[in-house]
Amino acid sequence: MVQLEKFKIKEDILRLISWVDSARLNIIWASDKFNFPLDINQLSNYLNNADKNNIVIFKVVEITNNKAEVVGHAELDIFETNIKISRLIIDKKQRGKGYGEQMVKLLIKYIQENIKHTSIFLTVFTFNKPAITLYEKLGFETVEIAPDFMRYKNEIWDRQKMILKI
Repeated sequence: MVQLEKFKIKEDILRLISWVDSARLNIIWASDKFNFPLDINQLSNYLNNADKNNIVIFKVVEITNNKAEVVGHAELDIFETNIKISRLIIDKKQRGKGYGEQMVKLLIKYIQENIKHTSIFLTVFTFNKPAITLYEKLGFETVEIAPDFMRYKNEIWDRQKMILKI
């Protein structure tokens, strides 16, 4: 069983830092929100201000045989009644096992049950075809593409905004 649990700085910060192990992944995961390499100071400052910035932060936990293993990280950015699913990451050792889909479903359910909302949206770089396929499967549709949104080395990345059809 997979569930969302509150991210706890002291327990979870070093794990998250270890998962974001390259400058490219840092941008894919958080756009320009953080400098690479992630460190305790910049991440702690961000996490300690999450509540006042209307950000809800989760770790994604697989529970089997009374044993809990953290397999992912996810956040919600709350813009009044527009909720953004953001900063999703699955531990590299756990990818390809369906955790991404379970995580997004749990986030949608959490929003529907706990947050007054008029829309649920997310953004993804257009080259991330597996993520886009997953989001479309779960009912998201593309509403905007921002060309040349981000550059990494010699790559030019477009960003795709997707909204959940209700």
